[in-house]
Amino acid sequence: MDKKIEGLTEGAGREESRINQDFIDFLSKWSTPVLLVMAALAVAYWGWNQYKAMQVAKVNKASTAYDAAVAGGNPNPDTLAMVAREYDSVRSFGELASLDLADVYLLAVQRGLEPGAEYQPGQPLPEGDMLTEQRRASHLDKANTLYGSVAEKTKGVEGKEELTIEAAFGLAAVAESNGDNDTARTQLNLAKEAADKGGFTVLALAAEKRIANLDSVTALVLYDQDALPPLPEITPPPAPQTPATEAPVLDNPPLGLVPTLDDGADAAGEDNGDAGTDGGG
Repeated sequence: MDKKIEGLTEGAGREESRINQDFIDFLSKWSTPVLLVMAALAVAYWGWNQYKAMQVAKVNKASTAYDAAVAGGNPNPDTLAMVAREYDSVRSFGELASLDLADVYLLAVQRGLEPGAEYQPGQPLPEGDMLTEQRRASHLDKANTLYGSVAEKTKGVEGKEELTIEAAFGLAAVAESNGDNDTARTQLNLAKEAADKGGFTVLALAAEKRIANLDSVTALVLYDQDALPPLPEITPPPAPQTPATEAPVLDNPPLGLVPTLDDGADAAGEDNGDAGTDGGG
């Protein structure tokens, strides 16, 4: 007697074979592109990690170079210029080095000495250390160019507002050195506006104070060394007087020394005399 087997469907084997064949065809068609995409993603991920590592290394290198350039308080203009040029696109190191370099030139004008020159009181300056009018104008032009470049690069850039303000202060100082108070006032107003916008209250107050005192500022004047009055001679202080030494006072006199009485007689003689009188009586 025929028995009906439950769960069996006519043609199920052919249907399953067709599905398996479709899967094999799918793998044959798409396996290579999928593998290529996965390989591309892996390469891209590796490349991104390498890029980040290179950026971190570049930032560290720029930081080390900048710290070395400004160390010691008397930076070399050539070193600062190299840092500003080589790391111009690394964070803000290019702008920082440019501002420091501009400050070096501006300070040289204010001191009347070439960058790096040191004045020793009482000694003549070496030839070439004192600024001439031509060199003074050249240094002011360099400072103005550097400050202006930083102001242009950082204007409106988020996170670099303080650099913009510092550049505006520098441009104002250059203008003041040239006796151009109108330009100085314009730059100080720009600095105050940027400080108010960025929430830098102290810098805004500093700009206000400089604007208020601007009319009393006069241009710097360089004098020839021969035209300067001679420095006063410094008289060395007198040598300290050595106090006279006194004979030491002995708290405990040595044995054998008997203190002298007021009547000139020693204590031993007085005692002996009294003893003799009593005996004679």
